[in-house]
Amino acid sequence: MEYFIQQIRTGKNRRIIFRHFIFFCSRRKDYTFYWEMDRQICSQVQETNLNSVKHVRIYSKRITDSCVNYFPNATELTIKNNFKTSDDSISTTLNRIIPLTQLTKLVIEGYDFPFEEIVKLLYFTSNLHTLKLDLLSLNEINLNLRDKNDIFQHVSIKNLELHDNCTLQKIQSIINLFPQLEYLKTRMNRREIGQIIQYLLSKMNYKTHHLFFLRISEIPKTCLQELNQVFTSTDLLDDYSIKFINRDLYLWW
Repeated sequence: MEYFIQQIRTGKNRRIIFRHFIFFCSRRKDYTFYWEMDRQICSQVQETNLNSVKHVRIYSKRITDSCVNYFPNATELTIKNNFKTSDDSISTTLNRIIPLTQLTKLVIEGYDFPFEEIVKLLYFTSNLHTLKLDLLSLNEINLNLRDKNDIFQHVSIKNLELHDNCTLQKIQSIINLFPQLEYLKTRMNRREIGQIIQYLLSKMNYKTHHLFFLRISEIPKTCLQELNQVFTSTDLLDDYSIKFINRDLYLWW
């Protein structure tokens, strides 16, 4: 893909290269936006048949109307940066690119994407079950839980992956935010891992009855020894399995 983009930008036979680029894109199941291309090329891309695209990737900091396409059968969306739009809201602009109601997976790769915009996207993505984020602010979570609690009660997120470290307080807020959560992958504050596992696997915690799989990223293997005492607690669920693979702790019950 990068080769075609570079050739389109600098090549002398732009029309010939572009035809190969269009053929390449139409045969793929995913599509990446590159706004570095000029307006003429963007308009030509709009005329291609993109019905086969299932995964749309947006790698830009700004969306212009001239480069908006529609992908009627796409179900996955990846956003690389906190992009800006000309006039409309991010949700409105995205809905012109991909039908948000049929999205099942949303990936946001960036630490500067406003959580308020994520909330708006969740409002329009009723069939979304997988969400991947680099960062979730505890203050923003609690603020939105107070102001928009009705939205999250209907969110169908079952799989959540985070790249930032989670404290016990943040884990509790996440459980309140996504009541249907079944799978959680995240980093954790090492000093609080024991407390977090006690909270998630507690027999008395009805809020986590949907959750059954936990993956803790990038922790030392010595944590297994430190957790032995936690797992012997009579207050935790009896039936569970635990594995340590490549610095990741897998726990399911």
